[in-house]
Amino acid sequence: MAFQTRARIKGTGLYIDQMAPALSAPAAPGGAKSAHWAASRGVRLAGWQGTASGPNSIVEQDGELLRVRNRDLTRNSGMARRLASLTTVHVVGSGIVPRWTVEDTGLRKDMQDLYALWVDVSDADGILGFYGQQALAMAETCIGGEALARMRTRLLSDGLPVPLQVQQLPAEQLPLHYSTMNGANRVRQGIERNSIGRRIAYWMHRQHPGDMPLTSAPDTWLMTRVDAGDMCHLFNQERIGQQRGLPWAAAAMTTLYNIGDYLDSEQIRKGAVAKAIGVLKRPAPSGMDAEALAGIWGQMLDKNGGLPAVGVEAGTLNVLDVNEELEFHQPADVGGNFEAFLNANYRQVAAAADVLFEELTGNWSGANDRTFRAQFATFKRRARQWQWNLLIHQHTAPIIRRFNELAVASGIIKLPRSTSLTDLQRVTFVPERWEHLHPKQDIEAQVLEIENMLTSRSAVIASRGDDPEAVDAEIRRDRQREATLPPGRAGAGARPAPPPNEVEPQTEPAP
Repeated sequence: MAFQTRARIKGTGLYIDQMAPALSAPAAPGGAKSAHWAASRGVRLAGWQGTASGPNSIVEQDGELLRVRNRDLTRNSGMARRLASLTTVHVVGSGIVPRWTVEDTGLRKDMQDLYALWVDVSDADGILGFYGQQALAMAETCIGGEALARMRTRLLSDGLPVPLQVQQLPAEQLPLHYSTMNGANRVRQGIERNSIGRRIAYWMHRQHPGDMPLTSAPDTWLMTRVDAGDMCHLFNQERIGQQRGLPWAAAAMTTLYNIGDYLDSEQIRKGAVAKAIGVLKRPAPSGMDAEALAGIWGQMLDKNGGLPAVGVEAGTLNVLDVNEELEFHQPADVGGNFEAFLNANYRQVAAAADVLFEELTGNWSGANDRTFRAQFATFKRRARQWQWNLLIHQHTAPIIRRFNELAVASGIIKLPRSTSLTDLQRVTFVPERWEHLHPKQDIEAQVLEIENMLTSRSAVIASRGDDPEAVDAEIRRDRQREATLPPGRAGAGARPAPPPNEVEPQTEPAP
């Protein structure tokens, strides 16, 4: 219920005009103290202005320029190139391998054999294998912010193991500023969504816009509508609602550019100083005033185009004239803080790009096996997120599902009556294992886990990137072959245990 009050000035008969009491505290005026220091509007933080723009508005505003600048950095900065290389090496390695887990043993083997034939011809451009396509897609995602792959169904007459190839497309072919309506569907940033927000199509350039001047085809600027079911869109979604990606090094690009500019300037300065080693001083002739001396210098400048210089070669000993003096330059060095300054900046770059400083810079001076193992354990968790949440989920798994569908639809694979296509789609993906930091300790730990039934031998073999059934088959063949060898030529067998009073030498430091 609304009500009003009057206020009387103490000691007088004067009243203030009627006013309504405030039921809630007013917003703090500019410069007033805020509950959160980061929300202060005082002089100290007056220059800190953020933006309330949505994720897609930010991408539309900054995405194209960020992509162009990051591609430029990757071409010209070794550190920027290393960032993308490190991420690709750890996420992809030599490839993420699909393993079919359908119960039918014969069908499982047929699918693995069929995939082994197809992996070398998967590229629609005929350049890479499927694992090379994984690496290129991951590198493009780091550098350009996103990568696209179109699944192209081929004819049986093309002679492929499965009538499927993958066409990789750069982010530039999906126009960032193409927004329109297609009937009841809205197209934004080149992506068409239906009334419930589901992606149903991508509007693509027929070729890279930067290469368009190379062709005079009349349909160069026409847009092609590609069904979303045929597209794999690989990007790192950092905000809810974001539908296009940004370069992963966006937070480090300014630092990388400034460091590169600084190092380039320092190299030029050093080179210029190194070429001019000193100054030869000569006394002015007696009786010559400044005006006459200036006239002589002017004549020399007109004749030679510059002041005279004396070249010095290695092993040269110059004899100076009477009263001449040679003064050598002593240029200031960069100082003892040069390396510390660079390392401080490179640590910011490594943190912004989620890579390890030691791997980025090659500077291992402050690390040992224990500290690096702790850092690398955390990094491996991050890399697994990229493997499973991005590369596998957005790129590799959709392609393998299409591979299975076309293998059955084309009649290349005959499903047993007890097996459905859903059963065939049960595929697990095995990334390449990271190398052991301490091989002896790490392998012994795995053996203990198997012996204590904390894991299975098949799981350990699969974590190494190998097929457990293939490994078992190889072991079985090795044993059969060794059985046919003469005595003394067979395998060494089990390693003998050390004598009771003898301690085995430790080849690796204890944890």
